[in-house]
Amino acid sequence: MVKHLFKQLLLGILAGLAIGLGSFLFVLTKTFIKNELEELGNILAALVFSVGLFLVCTFSLSLFTGKIGLVFEKKQDLPFYLSLPVMIIGNAIGAIGLGYICFAIFKDTSLYQVVEAATKTRTDVYNPVTAFLPFLRTLIKGVACGLCVYFAVKSFAFNRLRPVGILLLIFFVFIFVYFGFEHCIANMFYFSMANKWDGGAFIDLFLVIFANSIGTIPGVFLLKLTEKS
Repeated sequence: MVKHLFKQLLLGILAGLAIGLGSFLFVLTKTFIKNELEELGNILAALVFSVGLFLVCTFSLSLFTGKIGLVFEKKQDLPFYLSLPVMIIGNAIGAIGLGYICFAIFKDTSLYQVVEAATKTRTDVYNPVTAFLPFLRTLIKGVACGLCVYFAVKSFAFNRLRPVGILLLIFFVFIFVYFGFEHCIANMFYFSMANKWDGGAFIDLFLVIFANSIGTIPGVFLLKLTEKS
């Protein structure tokens, strides 16, 4: 059991690093393709983010948002349930660690300015007076992201390393990134690169973890419907 959990921790750290890499490529693209070409930059940034999930799926790394859907598919064994918190701890170590490495390297550059502005806009909205709508938006975006990640992972698993599987993975990742849906592990990277771990960041993170998790439920339901038809 201990060996299994330690392996999941290591695979979780690598998954966090992979998502952090995709997030960094997203920031890099958004930073250098802007002004008149901003829309092109948004499209390319959403596409390059998929590198992170592609690495996770190709090397069978332990990404919490890629595994949580299994809970709703069927009953799992005890080691799997115990591994879920270990996975997300590993994901956090990888994503936050890479985020702070990027903060140390790029804190005086335009890359930092882009991610700092984005995280400030995201976390400053959580206040007691006007919190309802930001909470609701975050939950909806988190659920939509969880659904997209579930379909991306399943598409790749059903067509492992075949062109259709890779294209579907890229498609679903593109959808959730381009439309600004919330991914908890990516957010860990952004908050760390911006060095903005305040109360709003923690509220956002816990909301998105919950939303990403329940977002897999409609995906499981739809998948079972297609299997029965």
